[in-house]
Amino acid sequence: MQHIYSAVDMRGIRNDYFETVVSTEPNMGDYLALELTPETFSNRRSRIKETKPDIVYAQGKDLAFNRQVLESPEIDVLSRPYPIDDTLARLASRNDTAFEICVAPLRSMRGYVRARHFQSLMKTIELALRRDVDIVITSGASSPMDVFTPRELVAFGVVLGMEYPQAKASVTAIPRAVLGVDSR
Repeated sequence: MQHIYSAVDMRGIRNDYFETVVSTEPNMGDYLALELTPETFSNRRSRIKETKPDIVYAQGKDLAFNRQVLESPEIDVLSRPYPIDDTLARLASRNDTAFEICVAPLRSMRGYVRARHFQSLMKTIELALRRDVDIVITSGASSPMDVFTPRELVAFGVVLGMEYPQAKASVTAIPRAVLGVDSR
């Protein structure tokens, strides 16, 4: 018997673990997200008007592009925010843009690449915590086999350097605040 947690998966598919799910595919979650890539970022306003999403993600690339994203008021969450520096973390805090830490890419990484990715995630979290930037941890599930439970996501946050209450908030209270939903 599975337990429904009072948690929000900001990038995933409907499942029995999360109370609320945000998906980039229509009718796959409770909320619709629009993900902008570096290639589609320039025409973001027309895509937002056309799609009418509940939340807008932008996928990180390099420092210059991440700065451009963080200066845009339409963006709610910077996905894969690495590389990041102190100036960009300060800008994210000022503009109320959250950072998304997605577990999904780690599935396909091995060895040195995975170790470097963990190092980037840890640095991102360290800067975000120092500058009071909201962090959301997501499963990035695209199939039922890819789903991580909220407890696993919280444990992942703790491994990356967050305190337990911060990691728990990254799958409960912070995603609700980003979505504009009342916290429980």
